[in-house]
Amino acid sequence: MSDPVLALLNEKGIAFTISGKDYVIRCLNPEHDDSNPSCRVDRVSGITHCFACGFKRNLFKHFGVFSNHSSIRVAKLKEKLNELKKSTIDLEMPAGATPYTQPYRNIGVSTLRKFDVFYTHSVEELADRIVFPVRDVMGRNVVFVARHALSNGNPRYVNYPRGVQIPLFPVVLEEKYSSIILVEGIMDMLNLYDKGIHNAVACFGTSTLKGAVSEKLLPFKAQGVTKIYIMFDGDTAGREAAKELKPLIEECGFEVQNIDLPDDSDPGDLGQEDVDSIKEYIK
Repeated sequence: MSDPVLALLNEKGIAFTISGKDYVIRCLNPEHDDSNPSCRVDRVSGITHCFACGFKRNLFKHFGVFSNHSSIRVAKLKEKLNELKKSTIDLEMPAGATPYTQPYRNIGVSTLRKFDVFYTHSVEELADRIVFPVRDVMGRNVVFVARHALSNGNPRYVNYPRGVQIPLFPVVLEEKYSSIILVEGIMDMLNLYDKGIHNAVACFGTSTLKGAVSEKLLPFKAQGVTKIYIMFDGDTAGREAAKELKPLIEECGFEVQNIDLPDDSDPGDLGQEDVDSIKEYIK
């Protein structure tokens, strides 16, 4: 299969070496005299990252090249996605896992069943918690995210097992969408889904996303998503996080738009009328 990143490097006369799955070139930052090449280029997405000065840029966007390589890049992205499919283990559902049969907070039973939400007492770390199976692109259980059943329970969330890189949730959309709404927490996503927005995706906090933006958004690019709305909590922390994340997502080739919520509100508490307004806005 042809390599659009390699073709662009050769077209522009950019010298490179190969290190693992990356090309290494001199930094594209005009203010950085990179005599010892320290800029890595992802061989699939074309995302560059200089580890000396921190400069990041999409190679195609940098040179104003888009349409000529788009179909090939999607094919390459799907190829990389197939590699990821082979690398994930499948966790078994815990013994005694019992589906929720009543609403939780303001989320209906049908939505909880849709995402196989359960409770169990057979695993100590999951006891007294509502548990959400988080799955990869193949539908395999990667990790269980468990929220304490009590509002003042501590810690509020635990991941089981620990130390697993969590994909976005859900990582596979139920139908074809050209856009997604990125929210912070799983309850935010479930509330929006329950009220009719079925392209909401939870990132489980911006700190887990910022270090792997390209990799975590890869499945959505392969599904044809071209635009991402960021809708975080309506507080200072949420707005600053959205502002910081926006250019990182744009570097991955997505159009990005922030949706600012009213002060002290969050997507997990929005009522039906508010969700309907958002649904109409993003049409």
